[in-house]
Amino acid sequence: MINENIIEKKNINARLKIAFFDYPDVFEDFYSHYGVSHRAFATKWHNTGSHTWLKIIQETIGDVTWYALSIKPEATEHTHEYAKIKVVFLQSSWVHRFFWKMFYASKISWRLRNFYRLYATIGSYSSLLSWHIFNTIRRAKPDVILAQDYCSGRFDVLLLFAKLLKIPLITYHTGSTVEGYSGEYLRKFTLPKAKWIFASGDAELNRLKATYKISANCSNIIRPPIDYNIYKPIDRNEACKATGLSPDKRYWMFVGRMDDTVKRISSIIKTFSVVAREHKNIDLIIIGLGEDEAKLKKLASETIEGRVRFLGWVAEDHRKALYYNCAEFLLMASKREGFPTVIGEAFACGIPVISSDVGTISDLVIHGRTGWLFPPGNEEEMLKWFLTAARDPNKLSATRFEIRQYAEEHVSFAAVTAALKKGFASLNIPKV
Repeated sequence: MINENIIEKKNINARLKIAFFDYPDVFEDFYSHYGVSHRAFATKWHNTGSHTWLKIIQETIGDVTWYALSIKPEATEHTHEYAKIKVVFLQSSWVHRFFWKMFYASKISWRLRNFYRLYATIGSYSSLLSWHIFNTIRRAKPDVILAQDYCSGRFDVLLLFAKLLKIPLITYHTGSTVEGYSGEYLRKFTLPKAKWIFASGDAELNRLKATYKISANCSNIIRPPIDYNIYKPIDRNEACKATGLSPDKRYWMFVGRMDDTVKRISSIIKTFSVVAREHKNIDLIIIGLGEDEAKLKKLASETIEGRVRFLGWVAEDHRKALYYNCAEFLLMASKREGFPTVIGEAFACGIPVISSDVGTISDLVIHGRTGWLFPPGNEEEMLKWFLTAARDPNKLSATRFEIRQYAEEHVSFAAVTAALKKGFASLNIPKV
């Protein structure tokens, strides 16, 4: 039952106050791999689906504060230029910092790698377990805690905070799988306590119902929203001219984090090399940063030199949209995903997708219509559809206009806003 003090407060025309926590234990575990500083993160960097979700929530539902944890915060409190939300950096607990330094900073850390799974579990629970963090949230008096994903102990700790503060907790799925959960056993008891769950697609929604007995009355589907004023079909010749690419060549592209364990970019490069030998006029464009960049560049040079272009991270949405419009296909071969933002971006530009069938990708990538799908890890099937795309790129039944129109129904700001409002409205807090 919602605290009566909250309802009374909302009746005097106050906006809903939302405390948001993302899924990395600390900033250094994830965002630093993109080469982004604390200050840039807190003020302008916005290359995740969460930023756009929070922008919509800020504009249509309530005031958001993003609490970002760090081993050593270099920023304090700022207003984000894009999302218009408040970003507050907090230091993780001393227990978490001790274990983090043991695994990442000590001279003997390489000897502890076999215990990483145990460390990951301890880290996910301990990062938030600090009186200072809890007291900061308590003093801020949020009406709702919004948690990104429920894959780790952070979710359980945030649920504990929510219970102690007598406020509801909402969570949303971003691609985690049960195999990667920390504290999986506890999730059977804690996940059903969430007031609302945003699933990433039909597959995850069905899994929640079957495994955790999550009712349809407290869950719905939400996907990363795409700005259709930026990501839209553009004349290809103009896009090539603006990016410096030759309009006489064909381009395929990959966009994402260079984490080869998950994204399997090396498999894309190897499979593309077979296509490239048969089709001299197709080049592969890779947009992204990550720890495997040097290894992947070396592989591309040794496998099919001069045919793979590494462009680094393209931060500006307008420029990224231009590259999509130069390309024939977006390629993905991930081992796991939720619903990747890049698919929505490509579809908004009318570009089809060739991808491994993981997560909820098949919700939008309809095989033979808006793209082609292959089983994850199946290199033969991936090559089959790469060759099909190379030999007959127009074989897909949906046109560029239809792909854009189809995506508008699922990942436009209007569609995502409606889904978000449904979840928050379920809390019966006035002003939602």
